[in-house]
Amino acid sequence: MTRYAPDDIPTLPAAAIREALGRADLDAAAALLEAHDRAVRLALADDVLLDPRQAQRWANLQQEQQALLEELARLRDQTGEQLRQLQRHQRGARAYLRSGG
Repeated sequence: MTRYAPDDIPTLPAAAIREALGRADLDAAAALLEAHDRAVRLALADDVLLDPRQAQRWANLQQEQQALLEELARLRDQTGEQLRQLQRHQRGARAYLRSGG
């Protein structure tokens, strides 16, 4: 007997993840992502098949996840650049102070 994936496709909590990131609560954002990952894995466990009617909904979820991952990568890159700028400013300030300012 063919076993299909459940019709209840997990919803990506993108807004809640963005909200957690906006308040710099990385633990909450990570917990939301992990819970979503568990829900997806559970829905697709045990070699279930996708009913052709579900395929587009799963493809949409995959696109949403990819867009969120790209957004997170951009935020990570921006944060890294801000950190590098801060380090340059700190080095400049220390050099200024050592020179007798």
